[in-house]
Amino acid sequence: MRPPRIAKYPPPEVVRSPRIEALRGAGADAVEAFWARVAASGTPLVEPRDGEPDHRTVTFLWRGSDATREVVLLANKLTDPSVWDASTLERLDGTDVWHRSFRLRADWRATYQLAPDDGAGDAPEVAGPPSRWGAAAARAVPDPYNSKTFGSRYGDAPHSVVELDAAPPQPYVAPRPGVARGTVTQHRFASDILDNERDVWIYEPARAATDVVVLLDGEDWATRLPAATILDNLIAEGAIPPTIAVMPSTVDNATRWRELACSAAFVAFVADELLPWAARDVAPGRTTLAGRSLGGLTALFAALHAPGRFGRVLSQSASLWWPSGTDFDAGAGAIVDAYARADGGVVRKTRFHLEVGLQEWALLARHRHLRDVLALHGAPLSYAEYHGGHDAICWQGGLADGLIALTSG
Repeated sequence: MRPPRIAKYPPPEVVRSPRIEALRGAGADAVEAFWARVAASGTPLVEPRDGEPDHRTVTFLWRGSDATREVVLLANKLTDPSVWDASTLERLDGTDVWHRSFRLRADWRATYQLAPDDGAGDAPEVAGPPSRWGAAAARAVPDPYNSKTFGSRYGDAPHSVVELDAAPPQPYVAPRPGVARGTVTQHRFASDILDNERDVWIYEPARAATDVVVLLDGEDWATRLPAATILDNLIAEGAIPPTIAVMPSTVDNATRWRELACSAAFVAFVADELLPWAARDVAPGRTTLAGRSLGGLTALFAALHAPGRFGRVLSQSASLWWPSGTDFDAGAGAIVDAYARADGGVVRKTRFHLEVGLQEWALLARHRHLRDVLALHGAPLSYAEYHGGHDAICWQGGLADGLIALTSG
């Protein structure tokens, strides 16, 4: 099963860039000078908007050739097949400048790629937008004029990063001089409950630990995302207690979809096998289960399925669209319905931190609903919305924010 195809709403607001408009009919020398400035300053172009101090005009660019017939912009939750016209760059007549500009809030952060079509294969218009989107994703590359990149989870081409000037800081993701570093070790763990085995990474802080966090999708946190650095910095600053991180891999994509979709067996694996092996001395009340997307759904499910075993849940962009699971009735948003029906005393056994992106149009309303349900139960709760999408570049900062919120007070 995959997320439902829900048309993006509201659609991205396409605008005109003053810098691009100034190039119309300006001649070849002006275009060359424009590209020289772009090479020096980088992309995307970011321009202020008159009378709108909280918004920017953001322009994505591609330098095409005579063979270029289409350039698709794959910007996380800003563009998609349902807004195809806004997702393709247009050519400035008589030039090699391909461009698309948007009105965006100044606190936006996202990853993106560009997919030029330089004439190989059938003409782009032969296929409908979903097929064209898939073909574009297969040939997508990072923006050659943007030096800031972010690795791809599955080893594909990296993504480029855009962080506007008011994007919230992520002060814990980069190594700091003088900070004591914990150790990360990789293990192979066999589960009797799940009848499979997987890699597990364990981070141990430089000081004796009192807490533990289980980071689902562990192969991502142990490699592409700087979980160890984030924890080093948080612990050194005293923002969280010394914490062990247990990072189990998801084996493969098929296993991930099976195990992180409200699976009682997976919760039992974490609670009864993994945690006793990795952090046997840490009490449930000092244990955080953290996940994003399907992992966030699993963390929420675990709090209901094994109340009291995980004293804290950190859920990032949870897949609240999931229609059914082993222990839930069918129907859209079943996990939210399950919390609405749950006994308040059970719900209050867990402290929650939820976060979701304002660009996640399929998830935002359901997260707000779940927030309200948890508040009505009187559950300890912190909640955050960031201006971005379903994007690991946002989640890495949210991990630090969530751990601070869950362990403070």
